Amino acid sequence: MTKILLINPPLLDQTKYKKPPLLSATPGTGLSYLYSFLKKNNFNDCKIYDFYFDDWKYVNDTLNKEMADVIGITCLTEGRANAFKLISMIRKIKRNTIIIFGGHHSTYMYDQILVNYDIDYIILGEGEVKLLNLLRHIEGKIPLNLVDGIAYKKGRSIIKNMGNLHNYIDNLDDLPFPFSEEQIEIFDKYPDFEKIRHFEAKKLSENIYKHKKMISLVTSRGCPFNCQFCSSTLFWGKKWRYRTPENIADEIEYYYKKFGFRYFNFADDAFTIIPKRSIGICKEIINRNLKIKFDCTTRSDRITDELAMWLKKAGCIQIALGVESGSKKILKTINKNLSINSIIKAFNILNKYNLDPYPLLMVGNPGDSRETIKKTISLLRIIKPNRVAVSITMVFPGTELFDLAMKQGFIDRDYWLSEKPPPFYTFEHSLKKLRKWSFEIYNYKKTKYQLKTLKLKKKSIRIIKFVIRNTFKNYNKIREYVKIRFGIKKNEMIYQ
Repeated sequence: MTKILLINPPLLDQTKYKKPPLLSATPGTGLSYLYSFLKKNNFNDCKIYDFYFDDWKYVNDTLNKEMADVIGITCLTEGRANAFKLISMIRKIKRNTIIIFGGHHSTYMYDQILVNYDIDYIILGEGEVKLLNLLRHIEGKIPLNLVDGIAYKKGRSIIKNMGNLHNYIDNLDDLPFPFSEEQIEIFDKYPDFEKIRHFEAKKLSENIYKHKKMISLVTSRGCPFNCQFCSSTLFWGKKWRYRTPENIADEIEYYYKKFGFRYFNFADDAFTIIPKRSIGICKEIINRNLKIKFDCTTRSDRITDELAMWLKKAGCIQIALGVESGSKKILKTINKNLSINSIIKAFNILNKYNLDPYPLLMVGNPGDSRETIKKTISLLRIIKPNRVAVSITMVFPGTELFDLAMKQGFIDRDYWLSEKPPPFYTFEHSLKKLRKWSFEIYNYKKTKYQLKTLKLKKKSIRIIKFVIRNTFKNYNKIREYVKIRFGIKKNEMIYQ
């Protein structure tokens, strides 16, 4: 029997690039779906290891203990360097282990990865059926040319099995729930909910929050939209596939009764694409008397009065809306296909039901300027959210923005062979200017005087931190210089 490991690599430390660690209050569902799907199809000698918060010694010891025949590794763009680091570690432990990569980064950069790293196969896009068929091939049950949606190296050539490349699962209700009893201990490694999602934690009663953990649900796959900065459509497909309200409520009820979860995050890119379906989910939650709280992300043009009412009744406490910009020009440039009026209308409806909507905003999209930033701030002063989430636009492979950045000479494919994080899109404006605009948007409620005072305060804090950091950093150098310059012996040094 083939022994299989599914691995999430350790967190990649990118602080030297001034990037904070990517932390989450809950594990992702990707590997867990693969694990459950393989178990359902009788690949029982399968284990999942989430090494995200573990050190490399533990990883090495685990790999030595397991001695797996096949290892599947998630490769995402932000942490790709640690996924690559796993390859050499595995090869030293058991040379003939079959290594399979999956995930967004390996899907878009499969040819580069196969040329530069010693791996056997890459799963392209949605993975359950493709991985199952690949394992059947590895066990000698089907020929390799019948395994659609994979890439591999044959001699010096890169082979991409096209066939039914997208091979998507149309009926998502057929998938087993991702987090089974064997996997639930994964949550112990993740931070308590309040440490990552403190805005939401403040709204929870003691009864809801006593579990101190949240769990993510994916209720649909695919996206009918094509935003310039997003690669979701390329990975999951343009056809939007969705689970039934009954199936989703079954999963919620399972986690609710079996493991005691009370807070849920609907992790879909747009949870309410069909409002009627979302209302059906809410009604199922209510009918089953599931006393939960949850949040979700969606589009403003998919909000209705009836939907907001049912979301509130079912336990929704917060909704993030992908607004991106208050400028019509920018919304058109990034293919957002949203009107400013639909954004304002959505916030008015959600505020009426106290659903605490907040906008997800971006700074630095192609065409952004002082004028477009002013329009974003003007929009914020109309919709008046309690908080905003602002990010500087980043370039990821598999996006239209990456193709544009390539044409502009801003980035090339070799960039992804480094361990550097995805770059901020600074082709048109400096990072300093983009951070300034982000600061102004984030503090949109402030007057010009308050904003100026806040900037001075932040600048003073930065200077103080710089002085302290460099004082300690250079302390030994300064001390050695003093000793040499004035001939002071070690026991004569005066320590302050």
